Amino acid sequence: MPSVKQNTIDFATVLGASVHDMKNSLFLLLQSIEQVAAQIEAPEPKAKLADIHYETQRLNTSLIQLLTLFRQEQKNLPVNREEYFLDELADDLIANNQFYADHHNTALETEIAEEKSWFFDHQLVLVLLNDVLINAMRYAHERVKLVADIDEVSHELIIEVHDDGPGYPAEMLDNYSAGPQATELGAGRTGLGLYFSRLIAEAHQDKGRVGSIVLSNDSVFGGSRFTLRLP
Repeated sequence: MPSVKQNTIDFATVLGASVHDMKNSLFLLLQSIEQVAAQIEAPEPKAKLADIHYETQRLNTSLIQLLTLFRQEQKNLPVNREEYFLDELADDLIANNQFYADHHNTALETEIAEEKSWFFDHQLVLVLLNDVLINAMRYAHERVKLVADIDEVSHELIIEVHDDGPGYPAEMLDNYSAGPQATELGAGRTGLGLYFSRLIAEAHQDKGRVGSIVLSNDSVFGGSRFTLRLP
């Protein structure tokens, strides 16, 4: 009998297409949540909708992280560095997170260097920082601050997220200090988010210099501080 030719499936293509479709659905869901909240006057259901919005944002971030990590595993992680103004990046981050902040009485503050720009992968950095902001707002008491500027001495883009929460737990700081190989992905989203942040930062390289992240508990509000440095 003649053999039947099997069509091989490129899993990377399938995964990419699936994540794209799911992201579109999540975007529509986020819009619907905001529209429904605008029609509700009572604060309690609005807060519950903000929680749903928050979890949907986390799911969206997880999908992009999954696709990015898969591409990195396949040695096919493109980093598209283009010039972006820092205030444009900040506007995108605030737009993604203002809804949750408004309905949980969290002040989302910014300190952005005006008219300054840098070369980086906007999509990857946006996902990285969005995840950091989401978690900062989750644990903050009242205030979260986004700071972005160019260090003219080290010639690096420096972006920081400060909050007034209890700070990073000791085990997370120990995990970070131990290096990327010690990151415990089985620890849940904390491990995955930390691994992803390192991956994206280190994927930004220039003339032998490599991007990095720093975790500390010395924010301007006394809580945690996340720092992203890109050459």
